[in-house]
Amino acid sequence: MKKLFILLISVASFISCSDPDAVTYSDKQAFVGFENDVYNLRVPRDASTELDVKFASSNVSNVDRTYTVTVLEDISDADTRTYSIPSTFTIPANQRFGTLRVTGTDNGLVDATVKKVVLKLSGLGANESSDSEILTIFVYEFCPIVVDDIVGLYDSQTWWLDGPATNEIVAGPTPNTLTILDFFEGPDGDFVITFDENNKVTFPDRRTGVLYQGGPDIKARMSSSPTQVSEIDACTGRITLWIDYYVPGVGGWGAQQEVFIKQ
Repeated sequence: MKKLFILLISVASFISCSDPDAVTYSDKQAFVGFENDVYNLRVPRDASTELDVKFASSNVSNVDRTYTVTVLEDISDADTRTYSIPSTFTIPANQRFGTLRVTGTDNGLVDATVKKVVLKLSGLGANESSDSEILTIFVYEFCPIVVDDIVGLYDSQTWWLDGPATNEIVAGPTPNTLTILDFFEGPDGDFVITFDENNKVTFPDRRTGVLYQGGPDIKARMSSSPTQVSEIDACTGRITLWIDYYVPGVGGWGAQQEVFIKQ
């Protein structure tokens, strides 16, 4: 669907540049479609949010074009009290793009468990077609990181510290960073991690302060596996880091999951 949407945008741009006055409906076949087949509706705890789903057409009309979406209840498992979806949406006259606006509301009913709403598109014109009429929206709770709420003492279960421990996490030296105090060895043992707007965590390769068999330093880096994602769950106060420990030119121990849970 993404390729179709890009094609629709390209066609629309070409037509509008070559013939800006061509705004009457064409009897030729028109292609319509959503920007993507799958979306994530991240609902903030105790709040609401909106998701704008883009819809495009390869041509224009001199009248509004209205389409219908229906929830497929037999394959949807999100609580109906946690979302609001209009039954229709419109591409305005003389336009090639429309928007289906979906509202998500926590209502104390959304948590980290991912639920889904599956929609079916209908109401296409006689000369319109789409390569997919099914839209899936995943609904789950999302808590933006507030540093003052995240900092504090954590119970940790880590490979590096060889079992349970307690770690203090404080605000980092720059915005969007946290520091795990004394996680590694030596005067540079503080471990600084960076988080983004999606609560994903990154960190640069670094020394651990521990020598391998009295020789080269053991180093730590992010896991390269797409399934081993370091992240912060600000809803539950859980930090999960995937760290690959290795010795340059020698080998390593593979990626280890290091978990910190706020007390």
